[in-house]
Amino acid sequence: MRHAVAAPLIIVAIQTSTLIALWIRGKRRASAEQAHREAHERFRRMIDRAPVMLWTARADTTLDYLNYNCVEFTGLPIEKLLGEGWLDAVHPEDRDHCLGIYVPAIEARTPFLFEYRVRRADGAYRWLLATGVPKYGADGSFTGFVGCDVDITERRLAEDQTRESRTAVEASHREIQQLAGRLLTAHEDERRRLARELHDDLTQRLARLAIDAGRMESAADAPEGLRALREDLVRLSEDVHALSYRLHPSVLDDLGLVEALKAECDRVAHSGELRVDVEAGVVPAALAAEASLCLYRVVQEALNNAARHGQASAVSVLLSPRDEGLQVEVTDNGRGFDPGRSRDHASLGLASMRERVRLLQGKFDIQSTPGRGTTVVAWVPA
Repeated sequence: MRHAVAAPLIIVAIQTSTLIALWIRGKRRASAEQAHREAHERFRRMIDRAPVMLWTARADTTLDYLNYNCVEFTGLPIEKLLGEGWLDAVHPEDRDHCLGIYVPAIEARTPFLFEYRVRRADGAYRWLLATGVPKYGADGSFTGFVGCDVDITERRLAEDQTRESRTAVEASHREIQQLAGRLLTAHEDERRRLARELHDDLTQRLARLAIDAGRMESAADAPEGLRALREDLVRLSEDVHALSYRLHPSVLDDLGLVEALKAECDRVAHSGELRVDVEAGVVPAALAAEASLCLYRVVQEALNNAARHGQASAVSVLLSPRDEGLQVEVTDNGRGFDPGRSRDHASLGLASMRERVRLLQGKFDIQSTPGRGTTVVAWVPA
């Protein structure tokens, strides 16, 4: 009898426990769903408040979601932006470029990045950087794209200003180089004119005065001191002739580069300042006058620097054909210097050499070490 009563009680207990378990499970499921909805809502609010424009697109390239920042930026209701409506806000000049990257990337399911202009709520166009990546469902199927747009107008303006400044600097640099070239040309023309006038006029007049003084000196009633006057006139004539040669060596025009270099090196050596060795290879017969004058001036300036600044006692000059051009090397045993170290005063001589070579599209280099001398190398096309 006891067992007959207990059995129904056990069944009722089991059923009651089952109902309680189902109720608890339902409550938990409801709580989980509520928590999921709340988390989703928090995430959506966070996306809407993000400081960038976020969007998602379907697999057919149409937009199915934009965050609040997109609406606020364009000033258009979301209904006008969804689908393909967003294209109405794109700058007309950028639409083809934009679609040419956006559509193929979605079709190929590959990330993309491009810059384009979008009309802001106030009517001004702003530069945006758009990025997008493919998104997939839980089952791995392709569901479209998720993307982000960032306003980069200030960066673009800064880049444009930098580019304009760089262009202006480059233009100014070209103008300065052109001016330097014209100045060098005008300088050489003036030196040539002065040398001609000194040689053809002043030197000849001084020579005649010296001859006349010599004739008067042989007369019986010649005044005292006439001999000294004649000697001074001879020395003055020689000095004017030497000045004329330094201004523009006529031997360069008459006999060519090799003989002009040898004459200049002999002049420096005879002055007692330096021991100069010259080695010259075969020079093209059709070498342009500009190339000859350039290399001659480089050697002349290098010899001058070796004596005045380098305090050298010996210099070697090597002229040789190289790489469809002509190269000269001037090496001294002077005190040298550090080419990479800034100097208190810019060297006009070095600047002149560089500019002369640059004007002929040549190459110029200086190799020097403190205490170990200096080598100047100049190459010009033949």
